[in-house]
Amino acid sequence: MKKVAVVTMQYNEAFYVSRWIDYYAGLVGRENLYVIDHDSDDEVRDILQGVSTVRYPRAALDDQERARFASKFVGALLELYETVIYCDCDEFISHDPRRFASFGDWLEGTDFDYSTCVGFNVMTMLKEENAILLEGQVLRQRAHVRFVSPMCKTLIVRKPIRWGGGFHHANQPPHFHGAYLFHLKYADLGERMRRQALTRGLDFAQVDQGHHQRSSDLDLMNTYRAFTGLERRDWEDEAIASYCRSFLDGIKPSERGGEVGTMYVAPLDIAGTEAWRLPESFRGLF
Repeated sequence: MKKVAVVTMQYNEAFYVSRWIDYYAGLVGRENLYVIDHDSDDEVRDILQGVSTVRYPRAALDDQERARFASKFVGALLELYETVIYCDCDEFISHDPRRFASFGDWLEGTDFDYSTCVGFNVMTMLKEENAILLEGQVLRQRAHVRFVSPMCKTLIVRKPIRWGGGFHHANQPPHFHGAYLFHLKYADLGERMRRQALTRGLDFAQVDQGHHQRSSDLDLMNTYRAFTGLERRDWEDEAIASYCRSFLDGIKPSERGGEVGTMYVAPLDIAGTEAWRLPESFRGLF
């Protein structure tokens, strides 16, 4: 049995999916990458050469349907792989390089059925960093991250799981085992503006979906400006662990999970007040 597969779903995300492929191919091999492609343009499909792809036909975007499809797809892959990771193409999951020599070492040395990532937004500090990413490693160009609870997702699984919308909630309770998720949504201002312009024009299946994907350019700029107002602090494991405990304390079991039973609803409103400086050992991860 092959050990690890990594799955993403994307639509016209050339900027990040190329980086996603490079990163995860280095961890598990290109042949173990799977992209659920939402009818992207030819330019993006060319990038996906050599990666297993599944066509997901375009229609009004339904986040719940998307989560159900990915849940069943990941469940099927678990017939072939010991571990499957699902993540968006701007989400880079890693081990702690201070404790493990590689991601593979972390997987081999950690026993779990479902593992929840400690979630961070990678921030662009406009007054001191380039607004756009240049060639080379991202974390050499971005020095600060912010803890955010929506990025604490249970994405590394060894048994089938059913996710809810946005992959924030699942039918299994969250457990942290030392994996980190670095969310690159705000790592490049130009790409963020381009992507937001695209998502503002998408059709959503439900009128109450996708509000955060329709933000104005002014709202986005204000988000970036707010990053510079955060307190800068050196990385503190115990302080980050405290945020994780608050996240776990905020989990609410819901019996409205239908056929999948209890869903564990995660709090989406916890955001750190600090900008953590990444330890030097993290800067070479990707």
